[in-house]
Formats: sequence, structure tokens, C-alpha cells
Amino acid sequence: MDQYFEIVIIGAGPAGLTAAIRLLELGHNVALVEQDPFPRPQIGESLSPGVQHIFTYLHAGHLLDDPRYLRDIPAQVCWAGGEPTILEARERGPGIVVDRGILDQQMLAFAAGKGLHVFQPAKFISFIFKSDLWGLTIQSGTGIQTLCSQVVLDARGRKAPDRHKRIEIAPASIAVWTHVPASMMPSETRIEAIDEGWLWGSPVPGDRYRLMAFADAESVKGKDLAVTFLRMLTKGRLFESAVEKNSDLRVQTCAVNAYVHAQPWQQQFIKVGEAAFTLDPLSSTGMELAMRFSLQAAMAVHTLLRYQEPEVAQAFYESKLIDAVADHTLWTAAYYAQSSQANEQRPFWVKRRNFRVGNIIPSDNFTRLLHYKLNQSPNTQEKRQVPSLPIDSLIRFLWDKPVKLSHEIGYSSEFVVANDRVERKPALLHPGLPKPVVYLEGIELPLLISSLRSGMTYGAAIELWSTHNTLEDIKRVVTFLWGLGIFVESN
Repeated sequence: MDQYFEIVIIGAGPAGLTAAIRLLELGHNVALVEQDPFPRPQIGESLSPGVQHIFTYLHAGHLLDDPRYLRDIPAQVCWAGGEPTILEARERGPGIVVDRGILDQQMLAFAAGKGLHVFQPAKFISFIFKSDLWGLTIQSGTGIQTLCSQVVLDARGRKAPDRHKRIEIAPASIAVWTHVPASMMPSETRIEAIDEGWLWGSPVPGDRYRLMAFADAESVKGKDLAVTFLRMLTKGRLFESAVEKNSDLRVQTCAVNAYVHAQPWQQQFIKVGEAAFTLDPLSSTGMELAMRFSLQAAMAVHTLLRYQEPEVAQAFYESKLIDAVADHTLWTAAYYAQSSQANEQRPFWVKRRNFRVGNIIPSDNFTRLLHYKLNQSPNTQEKRQVPSLPIDSLIRFLWDKPVKLSHEIGYSSEFVVANDRVERKPALLHPGLPKPVVYLEGIELPLLISSLRSGMTYGAAIELWSTHNTLEDIKRVVTFLWGLGIFVESN
């Protein structure tokens, strides 16, 4: 018999499970299909500090409390030449190194406890879209079944089959790695740039230390990767001790291409996580961004199903995806350019510093906006720094003066999530703001400014605004806007 669910998710990695947990909390009927039995081996154990906030938001923070996980790991970084930079654990933030096999299994159990219908191990065979419903045929231990749903979230990661629809956003790299006993290396993360690429090492659970090298995929094609890996390690000052004690290393490899899917939302078949985009391996925030994006995708799906607003939902989802890809691509190129090897015109580094996305064919709203964002010149203008102003002294100084707005302000329409629903609202634009702003201190800025009347003093405006907000919040907002030059002194 066919089984009906509002949403079916394919893949039980962090991205798929994050979306599942959030959608269950929002009251949706959700099923998940995973082909592999758990626990399964998985790399990507080093989690950036922001991941812990996401687990807390999902009421799953306890899953990171496993005593086997590693915390407070210092780092040595040798990137721009000279002596290595030493970063204490407190400077790096509360990152954590987990066992992904254990964590993914615990996340799945947590989601199942909230009502997730799990089909595992189950192989996805085929799908068909008819009469606004998806029919997914799967095969599990109980035989062949058909699941029907309004929405499908594809969270299969790099395994998703339609690779020809991916747009490369960075040169292809290859990762080569191995493990050595933890006792052979200091208990710290190490990152080092070398001529042919860069090296990364870190303690991981299980009393092991992972050594990893990233090289250009074209440059190592046809070469013995174990030999290449050993040679790269010998060129790093921070990894000499590992090479001296391990001349015969058994390595594993994987491609680590950075891409964005050209059709991430098609007839409510929606890509999330690494099925939608992947980051250059230089980023240490891949899992965090994938989980954060899954939360945004969940909001889009909720808006679609509960409020019947498919255009708003899809436009919000696509805009968030494009922003994440564009921001990361710009950051990555800038960080590669900081390496001393880039200044010496080493091919690996120059290729990444100068990479430009050129294979986008603008054929719909998503690809047109993606093409526009990725081909913008980097904004080198320095954003205005907000001076540290004494709030009460400034408010007393302004109180009897008429309010005057900068002639540089403008407005745009931006997406916001309010009460678990995606909406469009006016946003404030100004050269001092890094991006359009709708809310500040929970206060809707365009609405605040639109309530001003000709000749109104700051004192009268503050009293008006304080009828619906706290006086302290309003004073902080006025001080911030004054410091940026959005409010200016009248002649």
C-alpha cells in the first residue's frame, strides 16, 4: 500500500536530520529514507563553534556531551609565511571534534523519538511527480514500497546522481589522508600552506591523529597519491615528526569539489546540504552552513505547506542559497590570496586566487541571480566602524534637536522569518550597513523611521517609539544609527 507523508527526506546526514527535526517541531508528518545502516564511518568530524548553537536551537545540545569527543584544542597555523601563529583554544572558540558515526546515529534516534518515520536500510529506486504529489519507490527489508509526499528533500550529499547539473564554484581539489597514533603528534590542530597545496592535521576520537593534504586534482592526475602525500608532508615544517615515524602510510582519498546545484528547487523536489552546495575544503564551517541552510529550507517548506505561498518559499530558499555560495566564494579567494605561496605565483594558489565562475547559463530566476552575484566585483569599500558612544550623554545632546536623516539611506524588499513564516518586509539601506537591515534590537527599522514627522525632535521621536518598545532598546538603536551616520545633525 502507498504511504502518505507531507515531506520525505532522502539521506540521514546532519543536513537531512536538521531539516527533519525542525519540520517535526513545526507539526509536519515526515519520513526519511537512508540506504546505509548506522553507525557508518564518516569524515568531517571537526565542528565549528556555531554548530553547538544549532544543536541547542534544536533542543539536541546533549548529543554533543559525549565524553569521547574532543574540546579545547589549540592550533598552530603557518599560512602567510614566517613563524607559525599559535592560537589558544579560547581564541578559536568552542569548537568540538566528534565521531560522526556516533553523532549521526544519535541524531537519527533523536529525530525518530520526535515522530520521524524511518526507512533504513532502504534503497531509493525511482520517483514520479503526478497531480502535485511525488511518488517514491523504495526497497527495504520488507520489500518494495511507494511513499507519496508533497515535498521531497534530497539530502544525499555528494552521492546525489545528477552531477551534470552542478556548477563548479572553485577549482577541483583532492584530499588525501591517513591516521597515525595520537601520541605521535602534539594534541593540537595544525594547518600549513606549502607549494603544492595545504596540510591539515588534528586529533580525532579513538586516540588517533588525522593527517590530511589538499592538492589540485589536475596536478596529481595519474600520480601515486601515497607518494604525493608523503612528499607534501615532508615539505611542511609542522608535520615533520609524523613523516619521520611513518614512512609507509596507507592513505585514503576523495574528491572535494566545491559546487552549487543549478536546479535546487524543481517541482518541490528540493536539494539541501551537500546535494545543494559544497564549500571549498579551506572552509572549516561546511557542516555548520549545511545545517543552518537546512533550517532555512525547513522554513521555506513550512511556508509552502501551511500558508500556500510557493513563490515566496522558493524565492527565499534560493536567495539564501545564493548568498551562502557568493559569500563563501569571495571569502575563499581572499584567504587563498593571503598565502605567501600565492605571492610567489605557485600554480595551486594562483589558480584558486583568480578563479572565476564562468559556466553559468542564466536560464531562470535562480541561475540569473546566481550569475549576477558571482560575477560582481569584490566590494573593497571599508564599512564604516560604529564608534563607541556614551549612550545617555548622546541622547541628552540630541534631545531637543530636530531629527535629520542621511541623504544616503534607501530601502529594499527583503525576506525575513517571523513567527515561523517567511515574509517580505522593507529593509534599510545605507553605505555604513554591511547588508540591508530589517530588524535591530528586535525593532523594525523602516517602520520606525516612517513614523517620523517633519520637525520632530529626537526627544519626541524617542518618546513616541518607546510606547511600543523599551526605552533602553530605543536609546541603543538611536545611538547605533547616529554612529553610522544614518541619523545626522541638523544644520
